[in-house]
Amino acid sequence: MQRRLRLFEHRRASGRAGPEAPPSPDGAGPEAARTESRLRSPVWLVVALGLGVFFAGFDQTFVVTILPDMTRDLGITVDRFGRAAWIVNGYLLGYTVAMPLMGRVADAFGHLRIYTLAIVIFVVGSAGVALAPNLELLTAARAVQAVGGGAVVPISMAIIADTLPPARRALAVGVVAALDDASSLLGPFYAAALVDYVGWRGLFWLGIPLQIPFLLAVLLLARETGRAEGRSRVDWQGGLLLAAGLTCLTVALTEDVGGARPLWQSLLLGALAAAFTAAFVWRQLRIPSPLVHLGILRKPAVASALALYFVDGAATITALVTIPLMTNVLWGGTPLDGGVNLMKLMLWMPVGGVVGGLVAQRVGYRPTAACSFLMYGLAFLAIWRWPVPPSQPVMWGTLFVLGLGIGLNDAPIIGSVLNSVRALERATASALTQVVQTTGMIVGTALLATQGLGRFNQRAAELFQERGFQQTTEEYRAIMHQTFNEVFLTAAVVTLAAMALTAFLSRGRAREVVWAPLGGLAKQEGPGSDGG
Repeated sequence: MQRRLRLFEHRRASGRAGPEAPPSPDGAGPEAARTESRLRSPVWLVVALGLGVFFAGFDQTFVVTILPDMTRDLGITVDRFGRAAWIVNGYLLGYTVAMPLMGRVADAFGHLRIYTLAIVIFVVGSAGVALAPNLELLTAARAVQAVGGGAVVPISMAIIADTLPPARRALAVGVVAALDDASSLLGPFYAAALVDYVGWRGLFWLGIPLQIPFLLAVLLLARETGRAEGRSRVDWQGGLLLAAGLTCLTVALTEDVGGARPLWQSLLLGALAAAFTAAFVWRQLRIPSPLVHLGILRKPAVASALALYFVDGAATITALVTIPLMTNVLWGGTPLDGGVNLMKLMLWMPVGGVVGGLVAQRVGYRPTAACSFLMYGLAFLAIWRWPVPPSQPVMWGTLFVLGLGIGLNDAPIIGSVLNSVRALERATASALTQVVQTTGMIVGTALLATQGLGRFNQRAAELFQERGFQQTTEEYRAIMHQTFNEVFLTAAVVTLAAMALTAFLSRGRAREVVWAPLGGLAKQEGPGSDGG
C-alpha cells in the first residue's frame, strides 16, 4: 500500500495522476490544504519549542545578576548569606533531579500533555518566586520552577523525534540546543537591562507571558502520539531512588557554603550516593516497567553518546571556570575582563549548535561529533601553549574553535540517542543525556577544586620551603600557570581520546539534503535516507 501511495505521489507530481481530485465536502480545496500544511510545518513547531526552551532557560542564569537585589529585599543578613546560594544551587539540583522522572512521565502519559503540564508548573513556580515573602518560600518556589524547567528540554526533543523522521532531526535538535545555550549567554544581560525598571520580582512575572504564546503554538502545531497498553506505569519509587542518589552525589561534590566540610561527611555522602544508585539499578533490572530501561545501554549508539556527553560536560565546565579565573589571577584582569573573555567563548556555542545540526544532517552524526571533540582537543592544546597573557587575535581564534566545538556535538549526540530508542522512551532517554552531561559538569568542577587546587597548594608549599617569605608574586603566578597548563593538557588528552567513541554513534545521515536553514525540516524522509 505504501509503495502504491508513493507511486501515486510521483505521478501526481509529474502531472500524470489522472483527473484533479474533487474538493472536500467541507469546501476546502487544494489551496486550503497547502495552507494548512504550511501552518503545520515542522519549521514553526521547532521555532516554538526552541523559543520555549530559550525563555525557560533565562531563569537558570539571570538569577546570578539579581541575587544581590533579592537578598537585600528579603532581608538576608551577612551571616545568612551562604544560605542564599541555594537560590541558584537548589534550582540546578532540582532541575537535574526532575529531568529523568519527568521524562518518564512524559513517555508514559504523552509528550504533548506533559509538556503542557511542565510549562504550567514552571509558570506557577515563577509566580511563587515573584510573590515569595522570605528565603524559605522563595527556595521552595524555585524548586517548583525546576521541576517544570527540567522537563522542557527533554520533552521538546521527544516531540521533535515524534514529528520528524530520523534523517531530518539533526538540524531541529541543533536549533533547540543552540537556543538553550543562547539563553545561558543572554540571561544575565536580560536581567541587567530590565531589573532597574521592573525589579527582580517583575523579571519572574515577565517569564509568564513570555511562555504562554509558545505553549499555545506548540499545542496548535504538535500532535499527541497514541497511548500504548501499559504505557501509564511510572516507577515512582525508582524515581525517588535516582533523585536521592543524584542529590547525595551533587552535595558530596559541591563545596559546603559554610566552609570546608569534614572529609568523613563527604565520604558518607558519596557512599549514600553509591548505595541509592545501586538500589535504583537493582530495581530497574527486576520490575517490568522500569523508570529507565537499562537495556538501552547495551546499544553502542546510546552508551557511546552518554559517555561522550559526560566528557562534554566535564570539558565545558573546565573552560567556563578556568577562562575567567585565568584572566583574574594569572593576567591581572578585573572581574569584568574575565566576564568579557568568557563571552568570547560562549558567543560561539549557539552558533555551533546550528552548524552542528546542518553538518550532521549532511555528513552524519559520527564525523560531526568527531570534529567537535577534535576542536575541543586542539583548542585546549592551544590554550596550554598560550603566552601570559595571549594576544587578542590568539584568544579570539582559540575561543572561537572551542566555543564552536562545544556547540557542535549537541545534535549528533542527542540525535544518536533519539534514533536508537523506542518512541515510548524518547523523553526519558533525552532526559538521561542531560543528566549525564550535568553530572559531567559536577564531576569536572569537583576535580578542578580538588586536583587543581591540590596541585597548586603542593607547589606553593614546596616554594615556601625553598624560599621562605622571600617568594615573589611572579613566582606564585608561575606555579599558577603550571597548574592551569596541567588542567588544559589533561582536558586535551581526554577529549582527543573521546573521539574514538564517536565511531559507535548512529549514522543519522540523509542522502538528500536541503541546505537552506530550517527549510529541510519540512521534507519527508525518502527511501534513501538513513537514520540508523
